[in-house]
Amino acid sequence: MNVERETSSDAIRIRAQGDGDRPVVLHPEDDDVFVRTGRQVIEACRLGISIEVWMHEFREMLERVRQWSRTHEARVQACYAAPRGASIGLYFIPRTEGFDFDLADDLAPLNRDLVKSFNIGMIEIHQIPERERDRFISPDAVRTVFPDAQSAP
Repeated sequence: MNVERETSSDAIRIRAQGDGDRPVVLHPEDDDVFVRTGRQVIEACRLGISIEVWMHEFREMLERVRQWSRTHEARVQACYAAPRGASIGLYFIPRTEGFDFDLADDLAPLNRDLVKSFNIGMIEIHQIPERERDRFISPDAVRTVFPDAQSAP
């Protein structure tokens, strides 16, 4: 991926040729910092919405997932969000040692609701064991959704 600065307008040009997985840092005025790949930025553009609208949709989606996790905290120990190619991965840690089939049954309608309600692209939901969290999600590319400050003991 080539990132070029045009001298006259200070525009940034992203070309997802070859290495489209290089990070792009977005730093809006509210001081949030988002790191996405060139491919993810291009996919957001293909959704036909501005980055600001996409970020608003993303935050709203995370709040819905946080609320859902609170109401299911008997089964959900934690939830993390991380970019995964052109999609957003939601990683739920069950309170059980093994795979929680009842939690999986509860996650299916959540996934359907999120995809219908938010225009942020593909949303993938995964259930992963706590002891293997680092195997599935990179610590530097993950955002904690649940527990948050309000739900932490």
